[in-house]
Amino acid sequence: MLNLKPGDLCVVKTNSAIAGTINAAQRFLSRDGKAEFNHALIIIDKKGNTFESLLKIDHYHLSRYVGCPVRILRHISMTKGCFQAGLSAVEKYDGKLYPWWRLPMHFLRIAQYIHWSYPVCSELVGVFLNKAGLFSSTGWGWSPDDLADLWRESRYYQTVFDGILTQDEVTK
Repeated sequence: MLNLKPGDLCVVKTNSAIAGTINAAQRFLSRDGKAEFNHALIIIDKKGNTFESLLKIDHYHLSRYVGCPVRILRHISMTKGCFQAGLSAVEKYDGKLYPWWRLPMHFLRIAQYIHWSYPVCSELVGVFLNKAGLFSSTGWGWSPDDLADLWRESRYYQTVFDGILTQDEVTK
């Protein structure tokens, strides 16, 4: 079973219909020419409940990613107060439909400047971190690949899990 904490962050490589398109666009825009993960989310408790932007921005569970490559990270300065500040800032998006119209803005590299609506999955995580006081960027315009690269290179993140998620590791 995973040792999860509120505020842990996750990137996932799913096999959804749009995943390949997202990763192809991310590879094209990436500084290193690689993109492994196409989705990002916030873990909100030790049971694996999540807050993320899928077909709609809502609460889900990590178990939906059993069988997928997953990387879970923890910011070394995440506290209960940081978590609450970040979560309260993004929960205003709860129930909103996935903002698919923002995806072309990412490809055109203008998503960081134009954000009158609500965030895609990685932006939700970026805004969460910003409002938690742990990320200097606003979070707008960030992709799952951007986050994965940042977390891999930063000394402020500890890896909690990196591999194929199994049912044994997540228990509802």
